[in-house]
Amino acid sequence: MRPVSLCIPALLLAGLVTTQTARADDALGQPMARLCFSVQSVAVAGGYTWGKGRLFYGTHSYPVRIRGGGAVGIGYSHVLGDGAVYNLTRLPDLNGTYWAVKAEATVARGGHWAVMENNNNINIKISAHTNGAHLSAAVMRLTLKVDPTRGDNVSGEGLSCKVALSQYHLR
Repeated sequence: MRPVSLCIPALLLAGLVTTQTARADDALGQPMARLCFSVQSVAVAGGYTWGKGRLFYGTHSYPVRIRGGGAVGIGYSHVLGDGAVYNLTRLPDLNGTYWAVKAEATVARGGHWAVMENNNNINIKISAHTNGAHLSAAVMRLTLKVDPTRGDNVSGEGLSCKVALSQYHLR
């Protein structure tokens, strides 16, 4: 597996982030689904990330479990994120390990963007807001697992991730 993402703190290199995001939109095409998530990260040298999300795909939403880790960091952060999902034509293809090159410097509040890809060629372009005190630079590995048996007949169109996370008690 190869690292294919870029994650840059929001306060650093704002112009570069805008350029990279615009290129990612062009290369990835149209989003097929939307992922709203809430994760926590803790690091003392090595790091661990865990949390939950909700995938809005077609006229259904599904719970998603998120686990992973990385190296070289210290601190704790809580991350609320919104991800556009590309190339998803079958729900099980979302499952898998995603890779990200991450650099985070959060003091109180921060943010970052990333594009991650799994072995099924599913790409997720993430915009995230962080709270806490966390400093890390690492290749992250995140595993996503969707539960297709617990889907709801609901659409995520027009629904903010903040509202969706509250509605599904994921904050």
